[in-house]
Amino acid sequence: MRILILASFLIMLAFFFITQVPVTLTADEVSGAVSDAIAEAQVNVDEEEVTAAVQLAVAKLETAQRNRLKYLTGAYFVIWLVFMLYVLRIGQQQKALDKRLAQLETE
Repeated sequence: MRILILASFLIMLAFFFITQVPVTLTADEVSGAVSDAIAEAQVNVDEEEVTAAVQLAVAKLETAQRNRLKYLTGAYFVIWLVFMLYVLRIGQQQKALDKRLAQLETE
């Protein structure tokens, strides 16, 4: 039982660290997407200004995504912890009941 709890803890810990690294867009990807969008829209705008605005928006969105992931993994961790404590408590109660039952059978 304790091995199962330890294994699930390690899985949750790995999940926590994996989700802390959101996917980020590089400057080249942003520039390419802006160039493609301007070419498709066939508008006459300053590509550097649009690229700067998009990079700023992407940075803000990535920061917000990191914060949301922290809350999500924190909530999963708390739920896991409460559940594992509940399982351990049930195990202790089961041992106490088994001991009491064995006592009653010997009497």
